[in-house]
Amino acid sequence: MSAIASRSMARPPEKGVFPLDHFGECKQISQDYLKCLENHDGNPQGCMELARVYLNCRMDKNLMAKQEMHELGMEEAPTPAAPPLAAAAAAATDAAAAEPGGQK
Repeated sequence: MSAIASRSMARPPEKGVFPLDHFGECKQISQDYLKCLENHDGNPQGCMELARVYLNCRMDKNLMAKQEMHELGMEEAPTPAAPPLAAAAAAATDAAAAEPGGQK
């Protein structure tokens, strides 16, 4: 009787069913991701960019529904920070332009 009870508690996958990549359209990215996992001892944190590329490939090829990365449990891709010297130079240029009489 317990086997029947455990079956009734099973839940469907959260994202539902999606097509397999029968034509291998995203196969190379998938293989690169798996190699990355091997190189990082199974830790997916070091392979997040490849995971994003793989998911985008699947979405672009209509192998899964298009969704925002945060809806898939991933943070948005980090934006590169401006180098400190470039930011300081831009601030100095803005400050000089704001002075009365313009730049000197």
